[in-house]
Amino acid sequence: MGISTDGQICYGVLVEDKELPWGEEYDWDIEDWWLDMQGYKPPFRLYDEKGEYLDGKEPPRSKIEQYYREQREFIKSHPIPIEEVNYCSAEFPMYILAIPRTCIFAGRGFPEAFNPADLVVSDEERQGLIDFCNTYGIEFDGEPQWWLSSFWG
Repeated sequence: MGISTDGQICYGVLVEDKELPWGEEYDWDIEDWWLDMQGYKPPFRLYDEKGEYLDGKEPPRSKIEQYYREQREFIKSHPIPIEEVNYCSAEFPMYILAIPRTCIFAGRGFPEAFNPADLVVSDEERQGLIDFCNTYGIEFDGEPQWWLSSFWG
C-alpha cells in the first residue's frame, strides 16, 4: 500500500480554516448534509441514533442495497452543486469548494489529458458558486478562480 499524490485543477474558492455547514454535526460528510438540506427522507430506517443497526441485527443484504440505492437516486436527481476538493492531505484536509464540472484529477502514474480551452467558466456558474456559499453561510477569501493543487493521501 502506498501514498497517493494526486494532481488536481478546479475553479472555486478557498475555504481553509473556515467553518463548513457539514462539519462535526454531519461528521464532515457533505453528502449527508446535502440530503438533510434537501429534505430527503429514507424509505425506512436501518440505523438507530448511535448508528447501529436497529435491534442490533443486520438486515438482509437486499434491504441494505435498496436503502442506499434510493439515497443514490435522490442525490442523482438533486446533485450537490459544488465539489469539495481537498488540496492538502487526508490527515490535514484543506478545502476548495469548486464547480463540479471544472474538477480534473490525475493520480500519480495516471496522467489525464485535457484541453486548456475548456478551462472556461460562465458568469452564471461563477455566480451560482457565490450564491451557494452565501446561502449556506460559507465564508471564503478572495474571489473564485482557477486552482492547481495536489493531494497527499
